[in-house]
Amino acid sequence: MKPIELRHYLHQYPELSGAERNTQDLLHKLVAKLPLDRLERIGGRSLILSFNGKHPGPQILFRADIDALPISEDLPLSYQSKNKGVSHKCGHDGHTAIMFDFLNRIAQKKPKRGGLHILFQSSEENGKGAAAVLQDSKFKNYPYDYAYALHNIPGFPEGKVLSRSGNFNAGASSISFDWKGLETHAAHPHKGKNPAALIAQAIQLASNLELQDVKDAGFFLCTPVYSLLGSKDYGISPGQGTLHFTARAWQGEVLNQNLNTLEAALKLESEKQGLELKVNRFEAFWPIINDEQSKDIIDKAAIKAGLETGTLEEPFSWGEDFGLFLKGKKGAMFGLGAGENCKVLHHPEYDFPDSLIDKGAEVFYQIYRQHLDEEHQLY
Repeated sequence: MKPIELRHYLHQYPELSGAERNTQDLLHKLVAKLPLDRLERIGGRSLILSFNGKHPGPQILFRADIDALPISEDLPLSYQSKNKGVSHKCGHDGHTAIMFDFLNRIAQKKPKRGGLHILFQSSEENGKGAAAVLQDSKFKNYPYDYAYALHNIPGFPEGKVLSRSGNFNAGASSISFDWKGLETHAAHPHKGKNPAALIAQAIQLASNLELQDVKDAGFFLCTPVYSLLGSKDYGISPGQGTLHFTARAWQGEVLNQNLNTLEAALKLESEKQGLELKVNRFEAFWPIINDEQSKDIIDKAAIKAGLETGTLEEPFSWGEDFGLFLKGKKGAMFGLGAGENCKVLHHPEYDFPDSLIDKGAEVFYQIYRQHLDEEHQLY
């Protein structure tokens, strides 16, 4: 199967985070034909493989995400999604095809030194995939010194390689608060326990914690995205309420600290007012922090691939779980321009440009050569 055929097939049969059974099976079948040193399923629906060199050297991890989104597709494509309500509107089908193309390029030319690990990762969209891989006991067999990944970026010239040192994107996390009080007649609400005041207080507390200046290292947003209180019954003072936030920050420590502060304050106030409170955190994404050396390697790789390069002035504010692979490690994520007229990610009319497959694979190939193929000055 050619990389573009793989992309179109995955686009026709997309699978949601954690449900990538057929995607995993197909990739396993395709890569098992290559002269690998190791291949196994890991972290649920992810797949990892290795090539080992004959001589000591750095261990490199390349990652591609494979999951789709719960978005309906109405585009008149020959490879239109056949799974109702599910489609590849973030381009992970393209990321997977890029990595498969790269694999075909180096399969018969294994690294001379060190090792190369390729991860086809599930569940990126809900922030669970990277954590599941890292927590899998099998992952100890894949030590790495550097990790690299890409993401296609609509709105930039097609094929332009976008990089920066430091934050590539924000850390993000969602948090929900569910209160249980006591319903009573709306004519005497003081005899019940209505969480309305706590919901209002929570929104104000979150707002007070925000630092909206994106140029400040302490940047923090905490956006209310969902709330539920009572019903359209005007004789009832409700006893239950719900409030959800999505938060983001450049620094993971700032993100966690502010959410901890918000949670602690609301637990204290709920206790004072006699309401039960349940708190849940989910869809957590650690920020991607690129080191300077890896950023330079990406830039050199792009130039060798004949592609335009650009340094991003500011990080992206969306979350991506690749950041977990860079905690305590070197490496970087880079962007690959998807075209200035390409629909934004997660848009119903978005479609990954096939022309990026060859370009992305060549960048990975040139990163690979710098680390493992050539006698590079870094080592």
